[in-house]
Amino acid sequence: MKITTKPFGTTRSGEAVVCVRMEHESGITAEVLSYGAILRAVWVPGKNGPVQVCKGYETLEEYQDGTCYLGAIVGRCAGRIAGGRLTLNGKEYQVTCNQGENHLHGGNQGFDRKVWNVELLPDGVQLTCQARDGEEGYPGALDVTVRYRFDQDGALNLELEGTAQADTILSLTHHGYWNLEGEESLSVGDHLFSTPARQFVEIRPDCIPTGKFIHTQNTPFDFARPTPLKERWDLEDSQLAAGSGFDHTFLVEGEGLRPVCCLESPVSGLSLKVNATLPGIHLYTGNFLEPVRRSGAALEAQFIPDAPNHPQFPSIYLPEGKLWKHKIQYCFACEG
Repeated sequence: MKITTKPFGTTRSGEAVVCVRMEHESGITAEVLSYGAILRAVWVPGKNGPVQVCKGYETLEEYQDGTCYLGAIVGRCAGRIAGGRLTLNGKEYQVTCNQGENHLHGGNQGFDRKVWNVELLPDGVQLTCQARDGEEGYPGALDVTVRYRFDQDGALNLELEGTAQADTILSLTHHGYWNLEGEESLSVGDHLFSTPARQFVEIRPDCIPTGKFIHTQNTPFDFARPTPLKERWDLEDSQLAAGSGFDHTFLVEGEGLRPVCCLESPVSGLSLKVNATLPGIHLYTGNFLEPVRRSGAALEAQFIPDAPNHPQFPSIYLPEGKLWKHKIQYCFACEG
């Protein structure tokens, strides 16, 4: 595999950013930025040549100005926290409220806004960064490691690790937006989505989970069979109205690395199967994506948002010194 680096500009605070390009023997190529540990682009061999399937910007300035978390690693806590309040070891903490009255994706300066340290690997790249005790209101200093690595078959593996110097919470995910029809496509409406999940998490009108799990059967959230997203996202349904489309976490049974969802394009013949060790897959159909609404679908393998405030959710509590470790795997294929 060929791995090269090149400059990708300098942040407004004066930090140099690099772009790591990984070219796999399968013909799949990926680019990763040290800013936000962002997966900037992925080219997959298609019927008529390479197709860029992961939405990204061309300049660092666009990433610094952007509000949609394109391709970034988000946290310390992915998703929303109601009122920015959480309780840990009997003590209440107030984290940054950066989306109205709620906290989203780690706050104003989450991991998506940091410049990470880069180390090249034989099969990919390793990125590391730190968060201070009290940063964005979170307790405990935290060390985080992210690895993007290709396996022999061309699957792109994303390894996420974190270790805290004091008790804290941690819930990382990758916020990539996918469009398997390429950069010129303006909609993922024709994409077929499927997931083995039999439950999803109910949300309020501000997209905060209510704490209730709903069975997918006989609802627009039943994707046991591949279904075009546009057939569902604007149906008359209270949950779709709450999210302005899909902005929901599906719970996938089982443990360890297992299939959590699949996205397919009948137009390009490309498919993306996502395997993960995390308990859920969050489908966000780009309902507020800029500049073109619904031009990409975010498939966020993660824990449930607002987990600290719902004891019935899988816990994101991370004790001092314990290793938090999860994996997301992206498997691409082309039919025809």
